Formats: sequence, structure tokens, C-alpha cells
Amino acid sequence: MGEAGEGVRLTGKQLTDLADDLADMQRHLNNQVRRMDGIVDGFEARWDGPAARTYRRLHQEAAEDAVRIREVLRLLEAGVRASKGGFTGTELAELERFRRIQQSTDVEGEAEALSRGDHRQADPAASHSRISDL
Repeated sequence: MGEAGEGVRLTGKQLTDLADDLADMQRHLNNQVRRMDGIVDGFEARWDGPAARTYRRLHQEAAEDAVRIREVLRLLEAGVRASKGGFTGTELAELERFRRIQQSTDVEGEAEALSRGDHRQADPAASHSRISDL
């Protein structure tokens, strides 16, 4: 048996395309949460009581899950972009630092920003990633 990953050969363009697809997926996820929020707002305007509150709570939980997924996609995107020249111990250490930054994300706060339409904080393309600070 060979080493893990042996035989996997991707061109720089394939890696760039994959990283770009991961970035596109982050934007798509944000757009879907905003779209769902508009639907929930419509329900709340017509509904009153426990049903509306329950639906809002479920949407908030879905938005928080979307933020978590988005953060994983960011980490994967960073890893793919860093892997163009092959992984070394340095790149693996950087990915570990990225993971620690990801764990410090205020999921609830970002989900609320995403739901209320604060695009500056919730849009990964528009926001400043702490990964860039490394």
C-alpha cells in the first residue's frame, strides 16, 4: 500500500476551480438563508403566537447551521488554495491555525446578522476574514 493521497494528481487550475466553487457555495448558502428569512418574515406577519415563534426559532437554528457549514467551506477553500504546491508541515500547521480561528467564530451573532440582512458581516466575499490576518 502506498501513502495516503498517492496517485491523486490535480492541476493548479483544477485546484483553483475547486476553491472558487467552494467560495461560490458559501455565497449561495448565505443567499438561501436570506431567502428563507424573507419567507419566515412573511409567516410572522400573518401568524401570531407559538407557531410563528417556533418557525422563527427553527429558522435561527438553520441559520446557525449554515454559518457552521460556511466556516467549514472557508477552511476547505483555504486548504485547497494552500495545497497548490503540495502540503508541507508548514501548510498543515497553518490549516490547524485556521481551524482554531474557525472555532472562535460567533455562530449565533453571524447567524443573526445573516438573518437581519447585515451583508457586511454575513457575506464571506464582503467580510474581512480573520484568516487573512495570519
